Formats: sequence, C-alpha cells, structure tokens
Amino acid sequence: MRLLVIILCGLEVVSCASVPAETPYNLGVAAFNEENYSVAAAQWTKAVARGSTDAMNDLGYLLYNGYGVGRDTHRAVDLWRVAADAGDSAAQWHLGSAYETGIGVERSLSEAYAWYQCAIETASNNSIAVGKDQDAEAAVLKAAKRSLYKMKGGLSASDLDMGRALAAEYIARYGKPSP
Repeated sequence: MRLLVIILCGLEVVSCASVPAETPYNLGVAAFNEENYSVAAAQWTKAVARGSTDAMNDLGYLLYNGYGVGRDTHRAVDLWRVAADAGDSAAQWHLGSAYETGIGVERSLSEAYAWYQCAIETASNNSIAVGKDQDAEAAVLKAAKRSLYKMKGGLSASDLDMGRALAAEYIARYGKPSP
C-alpha cells in the first residue's frame, strides 16, 4: 500500500509540470501534495465532471483508501474502469490491484493478470507517445510489472490461460495511448 502512495505522489508531482496551474486537476494535485485530501477530492471531482481520466484515477485512489472522503471502493473501481477503458495506464494498474485483492470487486486473478498486462502495454505505448509524461508512464510500467511478477506464481493454469485471453482482448481495446 505504501508503494501505491509513493508512486501516485510521484506521478502527480511529475504531471503538474504540464498542466496549467489553475485547473481543478492541478489544484487537486497541489492539495494532495499538501496532504489536504478533502480539497484534492473536491477538485478532482470537478475535473472528473470535465472528463479528466487522470482525475478519475486519482479520485478513485482517494475513494478506495478513504483519504479525505468516505471510503467507497465500488465507486473507485467504477472510476478506474472508465479511465482504464480510455487508455489510462495508472487506472489499468489500479484496476488490476483491485481484482487481485478482491476489494471493490469480486476477486479474480485472471482479471488482475489481464489488467496488469494491459497497463504494461499501455504504459509502454504512452511512454513513446508525443506529449505523454515519460517518467509517469515509466513508473506505472515498473509498478505493473512488479505487481504481475508478485502475483504470477499464485495463478492456477486455468487463471493464467483465462488471464492471457483477457489480456489480449483488453490490450486490443484499451492498450493504445490515452488522449
């Protein structure tokens, strides 16, 4: 869990540089960095209403962990799913983590495997896309690979087969660079 916080903070600090200072998303990042999670949640809620997948991922993180808001793992997973479907690698990784632990969704190691693989592919694609934050994508890539490696030994043969099939489907649909 601590690794999640460190990576999320690192992603947000790095992504601030490319976002105008007064956007709700960036104001949320600033509040998060000051550990003012309720203000971060309020700002990211505004950014979510404007369609920001970064805000969906980050608000999902706050909701999943109950930082500054009431804990709502189901809403967090819903936000991550929308952002993951839009090609947000961090949301794909978080969705994989949710499936691995079974918090907010029914536990499914094959789904976790598929979303981790999709996050790896998306982060790889995003890292070479123009206008993407290469450091943030590298952090997601590293975290998703680590998560997949740790989980892989506990997969049954059928979970692995199903995970590979789902991963191919998810990568084809969602593994492209996000806008």
